[in-house]
Amino acid sequence: MMINVLFILSALLTGISHQPWGLGFLAWFSLVPAIYFFNNQISVKKVIGYAFLWGFIYHVSFLYFLSGNIGIDTIALKYFTMLLVSCFLSLNFILIFIFYFLFKKFFNKNYTIYILPIIVVSIEFLRSFGLYGFTWNSLSYTQTDYLMISQNIEYTGIYGLSFWIVLINVMIYELLQKFSKKKLYILIFSFLFPWITGLIIQNNYVKPKKYINAKIIQPNISLSEKRTNLNKTLLKLINLSTISSNDSVDIIVWPESSISSRFLINDNYNNKVSRDMNIFLENEKINLVAGLEANYTNKRFNSSVLFVGDSISNIYHKQRLVPNVEHTPSFFDKIGYNMGQSNFNIGKKLSMFNINEIPFASMICIESIFPNLTRLFVNNGAEFIVYIVNDGWYTKPPEPQQHAKRCVYRAIENRRSVIRCANTGISMIVDPYGNITHQSELNKSDVINANITISDRKTFYTKYGNLFSILNLFSLILMGLFIIFKKRIKS
Repeated sequence: MMINVLFILSALLTGISHQPWGLGFLAWFSLVPAIYFFNNQISVKKVIGYAFLWGFIYHVSFLYFLSGNIGIDTIALKYFTMLLVSCFLSLNFILIFIFYFLFKKFFNKNYTIYILPIIVVSIEFLRSFGLYGFTWNSLSYTQTDYLMISQNIEYTGIYGLSFWIVLINVMIYELLQKFSKKKLYILIFSFLFPWITGLIIQNNYVKPKKYINAKIIQPNISLSEKRTNLNKTLLKLINLSTISSNDSVDIIVWPESSISSRFLINDNYNNKVSRDMNIFLENEKINLVAGLEANYTNKRFNSSVLFVGDSISNIYHKQRLVPNVEHTPSFFDKIGYNMGQSNFNIGKKLSMFNINEIPFASMICIESIFPNLTRLFVNNGAEFIVYIVNDGWYTKPPEPQQHAKRCVYRAIENRRSVIRCANTGISMIVDPYGNITHQSELNKSDVINANITISDRKTFYTKYGNLFSILNLFSLILMGLFIIFKKRIKS
């Protein structure tokens, strides 16, 4: 009974470590009971069952906010969606512990447990691809409050932190199984190592000396108001944007879906929609990033637009869409399951924006949780990053806080300043070290004026991507081939 209680507690504490409550340190030891439990299983069926249970409890404990989505009409569908997503994501842990169970049967039991971090990194990395790719639940995101160790992702990517978290848990488990001073010293060294290297990396970083001045507008417009009163919401955005600041403004940023699709005709600005917008844009000093729905003959996109004066300079179509909310595969269309009101097409082009001869990227909403897309833009020349977000679907914590903190890692990975502009919050500025230098409050109108550092330096991660994860995956494949080869020899 005690083991079962600890097993459940392990999943709960690991899930809680993701919450914006400053409890990320729980992940340093919360996996230990689960490791003990799975290390003593002898039935693959029980491994699958318990892995699903652990993963389900883990995901529900930090994704419970899905049941608060105000865009879903019925309470039953809200909770069904939360439970369905938690069930689907629990497949990660089924794969992790099946692999571990199989390796444990064929390798030296004294060392097999150290394969677990490799398995976790490999599965997390593979699960980031495709329409249903998801990184929100990566163990690495439990550590966003610890910027010192987070500096290492400039080299390892986020999966290096996941590896470290699992490794520390494995070492604690081994120490509890059979105490020795050698194990204790290795544990202490392994725990301190990324803090030391993080300090070295941070101290050796040269801060860029070039700046631009940005104004970020958080209008705090409710979804119902946005749908019913275009002129009122537009005037609110314009009025907030024209609030004076001490310095000249190089760029103004409005959130996702902040303006109507009627402002766009064949990728050109339609000046017949609003006289107020025309007057606002005619100011030659205005460079405006705004979100809208781009409609074409046979396609619809969730898009980000750069206005330079009263012309559209470029438009980016969102590439990572929320499955079954922004994009529904034909299979789900046939059975009538669609959580959202839209079915956008998937963008294909890395459209770069440019102001004052400074290239930058403007991505949309959930794209901030995917490391590789931002990396591609930086490799393409982006000298700072903009994320425009709605987040109006969730009016209460913890979704807005969880979502906002994910972009901290994008800043560190590529050493780029990040501008995050959200409708209802949370808007923020993140410097290349991952420090949040400016931040708005949730569910309040706000204007952030800030100097943003720009840089054209490319980090190890920017150049080589998830090399650390690829090496882990390659090691896992080699071990799998070794098992197959060994079984054939025996047969």
